[in-house]
Amino acid sequence: MKGTLAERIAEFTAGLDLSAVPPDVVEKAKVTLLHDLGVGLAGHRLAGTGFAFAKENGACDPSRGARLPVDGTAVTVESCALATGALIHARTQDDTQVSVSTHLGSTTLPALLALADRAGLDGRDLLTAMIAGYEAASVIAEGRAGPSTARGFRATSVYGPLAAAAASARLLGLDAGRTVSALGLAAAFGGGTNQTWLAGTQEWRYQVGAASRNGMVAALLAARGITGAPDALDGSAGHLRAFSGIEDAPAADRLGDDWRIRRVTYKPYPVCAINQVPVTVLTGLARRHGVKADDVASVIAELSPDDAAYPGIDAQGPFRDVGGTLMSLPYCLAVALRNGGIELDDLHRFDDPALMDLTRRITVAAAGDVPQGGCRITVTTRDDGERTGAFAPDETTFNWDRDETAARLRAMAAETPLPPARLDGFIAVALDLDRRPVRDLVGATIADPKE
Repeated sequence: MKGTLAERIAEFTAGLDLSAVPPDVVEKAKVTLLHDLGVGLAGHRLAGTGFAFAKENGACDPSRGARLPVDGTAVTVESCALATGALIHARTQDDTQVSVSTHLGSTTLPALLALADRAGLDGRDLLTAMIAGYEAASVIAEGRAGPSTARGFRATSVYGPLAAAAASARLLGLDAGRTVSALGLAAAFGGGTNQTWLAGTQEWRYQVGAASRNGMVAALLAARGITGAPDALDGSAGHLRAFSGIEDAPAADRLGDDWRIRRVTYKPYPVCAINQVPVTVLTGLARRHGVKADDVASVIAELSPDDAAYPGIDAQGPFRDVGGTLMSLPYCLAVALRNGGIELDDLHRFDDPALMDLTRRITVAAAGDVPQGGCRITVTTRDDGERTGAFAPDETTFNWDRDETAARLRAMAAETPLPPARLDGFIAVALDLDRRPVRDLVGATIADPKE
């Protein structure tokens, strides 16, 4: 394939047809959508500010807008994307493309849901566009997300607008030329840092929705003929060089062959993706050996060098917001030791002196022989006993099928705004979306529908 990186990607995404996509990839898209909207429903009480902002600043006639999930109020598509991103990301439990450190669901789906609900599009349209966005952003970020993170940028804010732009362009039916412009415009609209994790502030809640909105706006502008640089990604002053320091474009010749959405994973706990495996390893270790929190003298959690260096991962407090605790591996491991797992409300217990004392006995270390996403944990007890556990993830780790995803969502039913029968209805619609209109899906999330 010749041309710039944006041109090669646009040629693929603009021509993508769901009938040519392998069935397992379509299934993966539906399960991913179910997971992301499901954890959004379970985190709805944390998304109130975003929803209030959308209704105050974006309320409009239903014929011109899209309905907010859960709430059902019609707002502009821009406001809907911002608020829906905050909803999906509220528990930080939305999907992760670990290889590029990016949350693709909370940056791609808000734009698509808003545009498709407004236009009355079919689920097949949304799924096709979703897959296009995931593949495009994954290709662009491969080998670039790590270097851009090391420079202080948040990968989701840098690459998420490109996912939303490619997906929105496909949903809008833009040809390859206008899709190139959408990508070029989105490259100009992206950016955001990881300082939020170190400061314990709340930018992280809205970075994803802003990325989704900005990518969608890029596609809407391109649809009106606004041009974006065809070499906006790989030009000498382009996106890749500016954010990662790497000018050479990644290979895009396996688009449509190596489906990267297959490698998207989910989260069993409402904390950072890096912390998922260590929490799982430690809880299993403690359960097998009968280790209690009061028994622990120290814990050393060894991670890959990149994971150990990620902002906020090694923090031991003090904390002032869940943006600090969900990132802190020492805090997450302390909670897991004490409770056998982590619930959403546990992230707010940073004023508990005993929990913080345990947190300070847990340290993070970098180890060159630990793979990305893996860990090695050594627990030393007060009687000088030592227990070690390790795990190296593969593509099956936290890569659930529809049954497990649905079961995990039902286990969070009490945290959603839907009664059990309506929750089951939402699950059924999401998993049947290739045969349903998107309005059915949005309607299935609304807590108090007007019959």
